[in-house]
Amino acid sequence: MERFLSFTHNHCFIMLFFISLSPVGLAQYEHWPYLPGYPEPPPQVYQPPQRPANVPKIQLRLAGQKRKHNEGRVEVFYSGEWGTVCDDDFSIHAAHVVCRELGYVEAVSWLPSSKYGKGEGKIWMDNVHCNGKETTLAACTSNGWGVTDCKHTEDVGVVCSEKRIPGFKFDNSLLNQIENMNIQVEDIRIRAILATYRKRVPVTEGYVEVKDEGTWKQICDKHWTMKNSRVVCGMFGFPSERKYNINVYKMFASRRKQHYWAYSMDCTGNEAHISSCKLGNHLNVDAEKNATCENGMPAVVSCVPGRAFAPSSHSGFRKAFRQEQPLVRLKGGANTGEGRVEVLKNGEWGTVCDDNWNLVSASVVCRELGFGSAKEAITGARLGQGESHSSVSPRVLALCFVTAASR
Repeated sequence: MERFLSFTHNHCFIMLFFISLSPVGLAQYEHWPYLPGYPEPPPQVYQPPQRPANVPKIQLRLAGQKRKHNEGRVEVFYSGEWGTVCDDDFSIHAAHVVCRELGYVEAVSWLPSSKYGKGEGKIWMDNVHCNGKETTLAACTSNGWGVTDCKHTEDVGVVCSEKRIPGFKFDNSLLNQIENMNIQVEDIRIRAILATYRKRVPVTEGYVEVKDEGTWKQICDKHWTMKNSRVVCGMFGFPSERKYNINVYKMFASRRKQHYWAYSMDCTGNEAHISSCKLGNHLNVDAEKNATCENGMPAVVSCVPGRAFAPSSHSGFRKAFRQEQPLVRLKGGANTGEGRVEVLKNGEWGTVCDDNWNLVSASVVCRELGFGSAKEAITGARLGQGESHSSVSPRVLALCFVTAASR
């Protein structure tokens, strides 16, 4: 799959689980007896199932619109090319196989008819039949690779449980063949380095670190951009990023040996979640080190707090986000940062139609209101119909969830 950053949702997409994770049945893990005075059992180690010798090696990822990290259109990397899977004869058993291959424990459901948008390229699999016990989707029967009478309007999607398989690791053997992959890591955080920021909650400035194979690693700043910073800040509920004192961080970086992640990030700046960014350059691997970042230092972000973190006796923030002109608002939500989207035009408030409404659109609204990226973009007037003063149907509204609001 595209190497996805996968995180579990904490606040504003704080943790991501990359698109391709595969869950394994919990029955394979035996429970160790534990009694006082006896040593605790060793940590569980995930043993990936063996792929049958006659089954080709594939990579999976979840892609598409209006999705979270654990759901999306099923895409398969086979024969050097990404393609999709047709929904004909697809079943929950096949969905289980997909989710487990991506590192999730099981599937919750599957969705036909390109619910996550139409894919591109080949439709690699059609009339897929799985019993649910296969170690890879490639082991399920189908019409044959690329043999199909489907169109991309029939691309299938899956929703996986958020629970990950303990100890799961991605198979990166196809990494060098796959271009434009999405990022996939176990978790991401902003780690405060300067004493000033270590005393603040939430942390708004520090190293960007990802958890990979159970270890927190820094990201080399040689290919880091403000677009990457914007996405990271948005994920944590902050509407924008700002500059920081790079000389101070250079001094700190020179005092300690770093443990770098082997890749960089390549974001456009519009992504609501880091798992939608592309995987960037691969660092040169050193025999004694995890990776090298010659003449570089750990990537740093400094984020603007926003209205969700207004000044108080506990926050320590001097400035809070102030909306200069209320041209957009959220109405009908139970919590701050969620609601029906309404805009002000010619002195009257009206609603927004949900045609083509997605996370990117919702994130624009959320940031304009001083929150971070949108957690979810919901359609269908879920929070009641607004009063329409235009030709837009009042029955079709949009809902924006902002993770920062739940902090």
